[in-house]
Amino acid sequence: MTVHKAVDLVGTGDSVQDAVTEALDRARLSLEGITSFEVQRIAGTVDGARTEYEVQVRVWFTLLERMHG
Repeated sequence: MTVHKAVDLVGTGDSVQDAVTEALDRARLSLEGITSFEVQRIAGTVDGARTEYEVQVRVWFTLLERMHG
């Protein structure tokens, strides 16, 4: 039997893809067993000619089974 858990993360970047990749790359640093993700929200900011995208991403992963004792 497996148990899955989800966490919501926010990534930023120069494109939507960069923002999603940033969120997933950071998640990989501390989570094992990532199985999927879902983009929940896309937003952005404009500062003159610069545009920055912000995405909220729900990342699903499998909880590891560890023996105690």
